[in-house]
Amino acid sequence: MDHLVDYIKWMGDVPFRGLPLNEADALVLCMLSYYDFTPLFQGRRKSIPLRESLRLIEEDKVRVMLVGRDRGFREILECAARSERYGTLIMRSYVDLYRQEPPLQFAAVTFCAPDFHFVAFRGTDDSLAGWEEDFRIGFTVTEAQRLAADYAAKALKHRKPCYIGGHSKGGNLALYAACTLPETAWERVEHLYLLDGPGICSEVMDDSAIRRIDARTTRIVPAFSVVGKLFEPQITDSRIVQSSASGFVQHSLDTWGIDHGKLLLAEGPNPRSVWINEVLNRWIGGISQEDRGILVTELFDALAADGAATLDEIEERGVGGFEAILVKLFTSSKVTRKTLGDLPKRAILGEHYDAISQKGFSAWLLEEIQNWQSQAAERRARAKAEEGTGDESGQA
Repeated sequence: MDHLVDYIKWMGDVPFRGLPLNEADALVLCMLSYYDFTPLFQGRRKSIPLRESLRLIEEDKVRVMLVGRDRGFREILECAARSERYGTLIMRSYVDLYRQEPPLQFAAVTFCAPDFHFVAFRGTDDSLAGWEEDFRIGFTVTEAQRLAADYAAKALKHRKPCYIGGHSKGGNLALYAACTLPETAWERVEHLYLLDGPGICSEVMDDSAIRRIDARTTRIVPAFSVVGKLFEPQITDSRIVQSSASGFVQHSLDTWGIDHGKLLLAEGPNPRSVWINEVLNRWIGGISQEDRGILVTELFDALAADGAATLDEIEERGVGGFEAILVKLFTSSKVTRKTLGDLPKRAILGEHYDAISQKGFSAWLLEEIQNWQSQAAERRARAKAEEGTGDESGQA
């Protein structure tokens, strides 16, 4: 199975004028948005060829803003920067914003070719602020979403054909930005690429906004997708891609399969991820917007109880750090304790959870037994009727 780095090596000598931008290129450019290009944009420089990022590699300053892993990402950047296809792209409008309180994590960059622009929104990094902001999409419009809408609107003022894309949280930002663009601006968007990113909560935005952008949107998720199934947007051109990884690691773009410049599609979703998504959707659907807000605030207060600002810092604290988090959660509000406690119950009881909660277990069980007895009696009656019909036809 080939991956992004193989595609970059294979297509590196072919300029975009020789082969127009395709879905594999969208994966590459969204992957490049995860690199920290801040050192290149220090001072007054606003436009920099991607090729200049080789300097970061030479000075050993390559930083990839992904959670806790570095699996050959240096090679992806180096191959892209040295290639004719990507190295000549001009990076403009690079933005990288971070704040702990109130939580904000937003990054974007525009890749400019002679014939098009590509706006790439970065996904979530290792910061707790970034993850807390992700959780907030379940009950409100986030600051990162507003910034993404403003960023896309400004990018479209250049009048060149424009593509928009993002992976994970970046996909959600791309979706929100596209949905909020005025019609005249949206008409200048060539295509929108949503790469395993969550959709938009229906209480926050009406589905009609997504229907408006559907015709020029492609949504791609791996076979084992959880993030991309949250508030799942109904996009006609939705595809499931194979991955060389297993479980949640399939979320990473560098594991997605590419075959001769096209996605290596899977036969369907992974059954285990389908079950996880059903449980999460039932759980989230059973929580009011107000309670979602309380849960998110108290959950991240607990995670940061020891002064941690990143997931790596939490992991470094080991068992003791997780014990402190659990103590904090179990002494939080009744709303949070109940909401967190409902998750395993929904996972075990599935579709029966709501009925049991409303009626009590004994009443629910009695009703289920009565229903089963009634259905069994109906089956016996039908069987007897069919048997009688068979006897009469035999005598005739």
